Amino acid sequence: MKSVLGAVLALLASGAPALAAPQGLELRFCPSAQVRTYPLESRRAIEGLLLQNVAVINRGAAPVSLDAISIELLRGGETVDARTLDGSDIARIADRGAKYQAAGLVAAVPFQFCGTDMIGAGVKLAGPSLATGEAMLVMQQAFAFQGARDTLRVRVEAISNGKPLEATATIPIVTGFSKNTYRFPLRGIWYAGVGPTFHTGHRWALPEEFAFDIAKLDAGGRTYRNDGTKFPDYYAYGAEVLAAADGRVIAAENAQEENPDMMRKPGETQDAYAARVQQNQAGLLAKGTSGIAGNYVMIDHGTGEYTLYAHMQPGSVRVHPGDQVKAGDVIGRLGSSGNSTEPHLHFQLCDRPDPLICAGIPITFSGIEIPWADYPRPLQSGDVVVAQ
Repeated sequence: MKSVLGAVLALLASGAPALAAPQGLELRFCPSAQVRTYPLESRRAIEGLLLQNVAVINRGAAPVSLDAISIELLRGGETVDARTLDGSDIARIADRGAKYQAAGLVAAVPFQFCGTDMIGAGVKLAGPSLATGEAMLVMQQAFAFQGARDTLRVRVEAISNGKPLEATATIPIVTGFSKNTYRFPLRGIWYAGVGPTFHTGHRWALPEEFAFDIAKLDAGGRTYRNDGTKFPDYYAYGAEVLAAADGRVIAAENAQEENPDMMRKPGETQDAYAARVQQNQAGLLAKGTSGIAGNYVMIDHGTGEYTLYAHMQPGSVRVHPGDQVKAGDVIGRLGSSGNSTEPHLHFQLCDRPDPLICAGIPITFSGIEIPWADYPRPLQSGDVVVAQ
């Protein structure tokens, strides 16, 4: 299965107001409102945090040379954890961002970089030396820690015209889950193959950072019968998709086709398959939301929280924009439309009424059991889940 955004993001939103330093360096976060944690081990209060993006922009009249970038996690104003990027680290990270931009990846996946709110149109990515108006992009800095942290601070040290410069910006760290409680969007026993943990792809893509790709397994651990070349071979295919909470439908798509060429062929190597899928994904990205999410439903739950149900069967979506739904209502059937490499449901919660231009929110589930969990805890990548 594949995430809504797909493997292209493994190479590598909501808008970002700027925090400017008087010396001419400007720092911009993406997302801008907050960074969120997700539990790595709840019983021991170990959290995982991902700083998706921060841009360092030279707004001064003279060139700037970046010497060090420090990322600090604070509690009550005191630094608890710190990471310093300097020398070869800065050169490597700057080169990565510049190559992404040159290859067209920043433009191809604008939702990963907050559109043009973080990196303005025409801004060149560079570094460690920045001419006026150029920017350096720092992506996907991951942290694991025990206990509470409430603020992330980025501190940049630089030289311009032989004089030292420094710029600092902060963003809140939020540890917690959704305001609303959501039922699982399917009934029965399911496999959450991709979730919010670092070893699966969702965590690295801003809109789906805390999303789930959900499939069904047989006794042998396979998701399909026969050779898996036909959609009905998959145990999940055609299952009823349920509204996770009361709300109002704000978007729905019902006419996207399913492409069997997105599935792995018998005997195909993983490398060959990945190369073939990436070619298909380029076309899907160009189509925008419908190409990526396929047939989907998005529901507004009234508290700045929006659920997305993606990759459904063509013609199966039962609701339309403006419809009011109740938790448990059938809204469609599980399929494999859009950027999907086998039948599964992509389910995410985010903070804006757009499947792509939003930031993910960790989901509070009710009515589920995780049979292999030693104690009650949030759902993780790879869990088997029993849903009422």
